[in-house]
Amino acid sequence: MTRSRCTLALTLTLVSLTACQGHGRDLPEGEPFIALERDFQDFESWTRVDLSVRPAVSEAHTAGVAHEYVNQLPKAGTKTFPVGTMLVKTVEHDPSAPTADGKPAQKGPDTFAMVKRGGSYNASGSKGWEWFELRRRDDDSLGIVWRGVNPPSGEGYGGDPLGGCNSCHEKATRNDFVHAKALTLSQL
Repeated sequence: MTRSRCTLALTLTLVSLTACQGHGRDLPEGEPFIALERDFQDFESWTRVDLSVRPAVSEAHTAGVAHEYVNQLPKAGTKTFPVGTMLVKTVEHDPSAPTADGKPAQKGPDTFAMVKRGGSYNASGSKGWEWFELRRRDDDSLGIVWRGVNPPSGEGYGGDPLGGCNSCHEKATRNDFVHAKALTLSQL
C-alpha cells in the first residue's frame, strides 16, 4: 500500500472512531464506550437536573447546591441506562466554608461523573459504570483527576480516602446504580 493510501485509511479509521465516541450515540451494538476528556468539555449544555441543596455528610459529600447533567436521556420504558450515558454531578459550595476536616474548600465546584462504559466493566461493583473526578484547569478546560471502578489509592471521592463510589451506588441497583430521583428510569 502506498503512503498516501495508508494515510487515507488511517484518517478514515480515526474519523469512524471519533463518530462513535459522540457521547455514546451511534456506538456499534455491544461496543464499550470509553469516555475521554473531550467528551466532558460541554457537559453544562446537557440536560440539567437540580438535586437541591445538600448538607455536608462527609468529606466525600460536601454541602452545597447540587446539579446532575446527563448527556442523553434513555428511552421511556427502558430498564437500564444505555452504554454511552454520561452523568456529571456538580456541588457548588461556599468557598469560605471549611470542609468536614476543617481545611479550606477547593476552588470551584466538586465535579464527579459516572459513565456507562458497558461490557463487563466493573462487573463486581456497579455493573458497566466507570467513576471520574473532574476538575477545571486554569484555561477553563475540564481535566480528569482520576477514573476507574473506585478512586485510586491515596485519592478519594471528594478527598475522602475511605470513599468509594461502588459501595454507595450499589444501593441503587433498581435504578441501574443511579441515585438521582429525577432520573428514575420507571418515571422517564
